Amino acid sequence: MSLRRIPVAVRFMILHGLVGFGLSAIFVAALLWADPGGVGRLILTQGGLPVIALLWFFVGLTFGSVQIGAAVMLQEHRGDPPVRGRRQPLSPLAVRVRAR
Repeated sequence: MSLRRIPVAVRFMILHGLVGFGLSAIFVAALLWADPGGVGRLILTQGGLPVIALLWFFVGLTFGSVQIGAAVMLQEHRGDPPVRGRRQPLSPLAVRVRAR
């Protein structure tokens, strides 16, 4: 399947999701290397590869979601420039209310 056939929005989300999973791999490696509070040693001795894979996957979901959200919010608006004109002032409306 050609990359050109994938819609732009889907490519955008896949690319930024992969960036988040890459950052997740770096984070998990740093967590295991730094061993804060003995967590790295505990994971390596008691959990092994399945625990590391689960940690990477779920941290990757979080980092990927944050990366996609940040990329969407930081996009420039590429639409038409705002139309300049007179704004209509807001005026209060009279509403009849019946009391029981």
